[in-house]
Amino acid sequence: MGTRPSPREVRCKSCGILLAKIDDSGMTIRRGDLQATVDGEFHASIVCYRTRCKTLNVIRLTTSGRTGCDAA
Repeated sequence: MGTRPSPREVRCKSCGILLAKIDDSGMTIRRGDLQATVDGEFHASIVCYRTRCKTLNVIRLTTSGRTGCDAA
């Protein structure tokens, strides 16, 4: 039996806090009781939730065929 690869972490480019995780099912964002998972090919703009940070993080993700992520 093969082991599942560990999810890749998406962290804020300014403060480094965890914003999301990417695995074979797509990108998952968890915050409190909220959980959202998106897959396919898309761009996402995520503003850091830390009060003193609020940095805009842009994610480009393609999960169809292969998992890839470019964070700008």
